[in-house]
Amino acid sequence: MPDLPEAIQIPPAVFNEIIAHAREGKPEEICGVVRGRGVEAYEAIRGRNLAAERIENYEVDPQTLLLQFKFEDQGEEMMGIYHSHPVSVAYPSATDAWNAHYPECIYLICSLEVDDAPVLRAFRMTTHWIDVDCATLRHALPFYETRPHLFAYYQPADEPFPAALADFAGAVDKPCYVDFSVGDDDRITDSRVVSIAEHRITALH
Repeated sequence: MPDLPEAIQIPPAVFNEIIAHAREGKPEEICGVVRGRGVEAYEAIRGRNLAAERIENYEVDPQTLLLQFKFEDQGEEMMGIYHSHPVSVAYPSATDAWNAHYPECIYLICSLEVDDAPVLRAFRMTTHWIDVDCATLRHALPFYETRPHLFAYYQPADEPFPAALADFAGAVDKPCYVDFSVGDDDRITDSRVVSIAEHRITALH
């Protein structure tokens, strides 16, 4: 495995709170924010999942997200956003990448795929607002419908960009998702490219 970026420092209380929240919310996804500073987490704060389909998606309620301003007044920050994957691995989905609106945050994902062996992993997701001809790409690459009206292509880190994405080489880090949304008429309405970088997690005592 290649070297991971700087480690995220998470005390046991934060680690255990995220796992407890995930277990209480299963089979739905849960979510919340993490108060901290830089790469150090201080507290996990539970939020409400407002997504229409909470079994496989999450949307942190605005009241919880607004806590970031309170944190800033205290000289801290919303250093992370967490959510759970009740039955899948702790890795960002294409929907997670599409919804990654806070590039300065670390995204923590708790997997309960194995109930008695929870897994917590940390990622930074960076959106590249570049001009992508998804109308052409959707016929050249194996896009899949990750949820209604949202399509995605995943580019692994250990595989070269296909010819259709040759322009991405050197401009976009791998792994990454290419996502696009369509309207009821199947016309593309929005698109983005999202790079994913995993961080180690170090438990503080």
